[in-house]
Amino acid sequence: MKITRKLTLAIALTVLGASSASAQTYKKGDKLVNAGLGIGGGFGIPIGVSYEHGFTDRISGGGYLGYAGKNESFGDSGKWKYTYVLAAARVSYHFRIKDEKFDPYLGAILGYNIASVKWQGEEAAPASASAGEVIFGGHLGARYWLAEKIGIFGELGYGVGLLNLGVAFKL
Repeated sequence: MKITRKLTLAIALTVLGASSASAQTYKKGDKLVNAGLGIGGGFGIPIGVSYEHGFTDRISGGGYLGYAGKNESFGDSGKWKYTYVLAAARVSYHFRIKDEKFDPYLGAILGYNIASVKWQGEEAAPASASAGEVIFGGHLGARYWLAEKIGIFGELGYGVGLLNLGVAFKL
């Protein structure tokens, strides 16, 4: 976890150091969608989708929905099925830099997660459990626009995966 914090701090300082008033890839009124896959988190390959609306030339807000699942088989007797769902509101601060295709941002999420484990098999079901809680977290990310309305993104921080990579769209 210490490496993640150091990496996040290093990226944040780089982005902050590169900030300047110049060409703008993000602006007020933009409608942005990210769809991606995650790495890390322990629940298989997570998928996530986020939507953000540009409230100002620097601030966007919207929602995030993520899902991750994993099965652990025990031969003919059955398997455990693990699921994790996260629904959250998110807000991001967009930095201005000289590259008009690059959109770095830093943000926070507030939401609710549900984790569950269930037994599926012919044998009698051992104890199954589920839990949910309110969560708060942060993210550091960037989009790189390949064309006017399509790009790629990467986010480091709280979500269903520690690192999320995927496709970005401007609606």
